[in-house]
Amino acid sequence: MGAPRARVQLAGDRLDLEWPDLVSCAGLTAKCWLRDDTVHESASWAAVPTAANRYRTSCGPLDVEIELEPDDGCVRLRAEASATAGVEVARVGVGVSVHGVGEDLAWVLANGYQSWDPSGVVPATGGTRVSWWTIGLAGHAGAGLAAAATGARTSCTQFTVADGVLTVVWREAETLETVPALFAGPAGARWTSEAVHLTAGGDVVAGLTSLLAGGPSDPAPATLGWLSWYHLGPWVRSEDVLAHADLLAVPPFRDLGYRLVQVDDGWQETYGEWRPNTKFPGGLEALSQELGRRGQVPGLWTAPFLVGAAADVALHAPEDWFVTDPATGGRAIDERHRAFGPMYALDASNPAVRDYLRDLFAGFRRAGVRYFKIDFLYAGAYAGLRALRAGVEAIREGAGEDAQLVASGAPLLPLVGLVDGCRVGPDTATPFYDFESGTSTPTVFGDEVQAVARNFAGRAMLHRWFRLDADIALVGGNLTLEQARVLVTIAALSGGPFCASDDLRELPPDRLALLTNPEVVALAGGLPALPDWEPAAGGLPPTHWRRGDVLAVFNWGADAAELTVRTAGAAGARDLWSGEELVPFGDGARLIVPAQGVRLLRLRSRDVTL
Repeated sequence: MGAPRARVQLAGDRLDLEWPDLVSCAGLTAKCWLRDDTVHESASWAAVPTAANRYRTSCGPLDVEIELEPDDGCVRLRAEASATAGVEVARVGVGVSVHGVGEDLAWVLANGYQSWDPSGVVPATGGTRVSWWTIGLAGHAGAGLAAAATGARTSCTQFTVADGVLTVVWREAETLETVPALFAGPAGARWTSEAVHLTAGGDVVAGLTSLLAGGPSDPAPATLGWLSWYHLGPWVRSEDVLAHADLLAVPPFRDLGYRLVQVDDGWQETYGEWRPNTKFPGGLEALSQELGRRGQVPGLWTAPFLVGAAADVALHAPEDWFVTDPATGGRAIDERHRAFGPMYALDASNPAVRDYLRDLFAGFRRAGVRYFKIDFLYAGAYAGLRALRAGVEAIREGAGEDAQLVASGAPLLPLVGLVDGCRVGPDTATPFYDFESGTSTPTVFGDEVQAVARNFAGRAMLHRWFRLDADIALVGGNLTLEQARVLVTIAALSGGPFCASDDLRELPPDRLALLTNPEVVALAGGLPALPDWEPAAGGLPPTHWRRGDVLAVFNWGADAAELTVRTAGAAGARDLWSGEELVPFGDGARLIVPAQGVRLLRLRSRDVTL
């Protein structure tokens, strides 16, 4: 791994962990939170005489053992608990006071629970910082401690940082319970955590990347295409889809590799009634045949765990198909998604629900669909982590191993190994319908462009789990031309899908040119660009993003800016957007970047230190 060797030290009854000259983790404690809000904390540790690298303590009604197994620069942490009396446990944790050697660990690289949750670099001070699945603690130069859960099959892993104390917490997913149970049982009941790996080094992002595994072993081939949501919204019609398929079937889109045509929300009768509505009179099979005739891949959006109140499933399925509201005992209603009326959530811990999901996606496959966007997956976890995974496993079985599954609104780590790709940021825009003109337009209402960039920058290392979906290459609506250029650049450098979502029939030439620049579109697929460590950016995304010999330099300000470019070893560059050759050009060169814009460069020298 290349990280400094870690040391685990038991001094008397005190347990410490350190990476000499880098990070000190002093005074480990075990913690448990019971469902009645009682909190217990351990006081001392003893070595387990029959097992190396294992230590035991008492923590209220639990006997806790932890494994701290050093492996070169990495330490594997795993906890086991045994109840000494009947218990209902909400969370189990291990806390430690963390200090940087020679530099304060002033910054937290935080990760959100699901796709849309904010992620990125935040100050370590100013209250409790919470991160799911992964965390980085680093100084201004980027050196520090990284930690990551290795899986999420039986429990979720959450990290908190407060007053210099890092706590690894194992808990249930975000269900509708105020305090969901992690485990419960009589005296003797046992529980084992997911493992967490920790490492330290001079580059916390590189260290975190080294800890991640479980996803694709090779870079993804490019997936280019068009999806209907952002311009056409739920008002999409079959004729709109086929008109865009015609555009993609001829130059320039055909020659650039645009093949995917994804029908988004609006094709179905209602949520949970996954049959084509009257706007798609020929059905999915006829649409798939039309797209196949053009050499295109049919894609389909669904929200498989949500069921509208008017759907046949809601009216006729047994009550045990649905997640129960713990407050009322009746069907739970998803408070996050009320735009189209009350939504119930399916409970995939029920085998009949899994059969339903498997058959549903097998039917889509028979109709010719090979690319699936499965959305609002947080609702699948309302019934618990195991139910979410079981439901997505059933979806995968129905869709087929060769189909592409791209998740959204999804708890991240539980889906590793089940999906091909996953959204890692918020929606870029909202389809806004003008009733006077009878048309819809993609609309941004705030800092959506920065939010997309910030989340991707904070999660770029997650390509070790799945292909990263940064959302779409949107260029129209009320975006400025430079904001559009930024979104296309991010999509091209994401390593994930590169999809347009405007009404291509109506785009002016300067916007259309953003989607048909051959040098930019050729960047789609492969590994994602990695942003530089720039924690002092006032919450803004980093300015420098790198992949091989390609460098993107962003300006997040409201005015054009002359930025100093960090390109050690460069001897020239080509601006891929303008086609301009930059000569002379090297480390420390000054580059004018438009307001809220980007310069996308291919560096002439391939031995640049990146």
